[in-house]
Amino acid sequence: MNDTPKTLDDLRHEIDRIDDAMHRLLIERGGIIDALVRVKRTGETGSAFRPGREADMMRRLVARHSGRLPFSAVENIWRTIISGFTHVQAPYAVHVDMSSDPAGMRDLARFQMGFDVPLIAYDSADAVVSAVSASQGDLGLIGLGVTRSPWWLNIGPGKPQVMARLPFLIYPDRPAATPAVVIAKPLGDAAVDEIAVVAADFAAAPPAGMFDVITETVGGDRWRGLVAIPSARVPEGAVRVGSYAQPIDLADTAAPAAAAG
Repeated sequence: MNDTPKTLDDLRHEIDRIDDAMHRLLIERGGIIDALVRVKRTGETGSAFRPGREADMMRRLVARHSGRLPFSAVENIWRTIISGFTHVQAPYAVHVDMSSDPAGMRDLARFQMGFDVPLIAYDSADAVVSAVSASQGDLGLIGLGVTRSPWWLNIGPGKPQVMARLPFLIYPDRPAATPAVVIAKPLGDAAVDEIAVVAADFAAAPPAGMFDVITETVGGDRWRGLVAIPSARVPEGAVRVGSYAQPIDLADTAAPAAAAG
């Protein structure tokens, strides 16, 4: 066994070899996507967004990550790869609600979708819902928290629905941490049904902690909001307007190597 210490040039050559290998694998992945498009004829079927597959990919990243590279960098690289190849399969735009936190929503959109996917800004969530409804396969990004109007009255069965909740990975000091949901037209078996999103309408605001309230209106004579409920426990008669994969809080996992820094 050769125990001779490697020189700086040796180490740089190894880095170059790894970089070349990663680029070749990306080219190979692109060839597989070309074949996938031919098999599925994706360009004729609308969105190629697959929130269930994306959640599985992220969970595998968390499980195997280790080493010096911050997990936030790994997540961003992987998100760019996923979104870029999704856009190649079926070009789409992302309609973004900028009404409450423009800078935060722009950062979230670019972190999640990369720079190849067009972003279209709107001054209300209702306008985002309308744009997604009128598109073939575009996505909408709507911020959570307190809102001016119950925009979710225009989503649900047969209409755009909530398909993902962001950020999916939660860790201290993460970039692009503005809470939001992704809406899209129904995706069939591409959707993931772990947490249901239910429209709630009460005479008064529910007690704190009774529900996981993800957004709510202000003012008015009634309380209206969206609540998140595990899909297996949704009450009969509840108005479901979508579902998403359960986000991962890395502080609750057994993967300390997946820390952000």
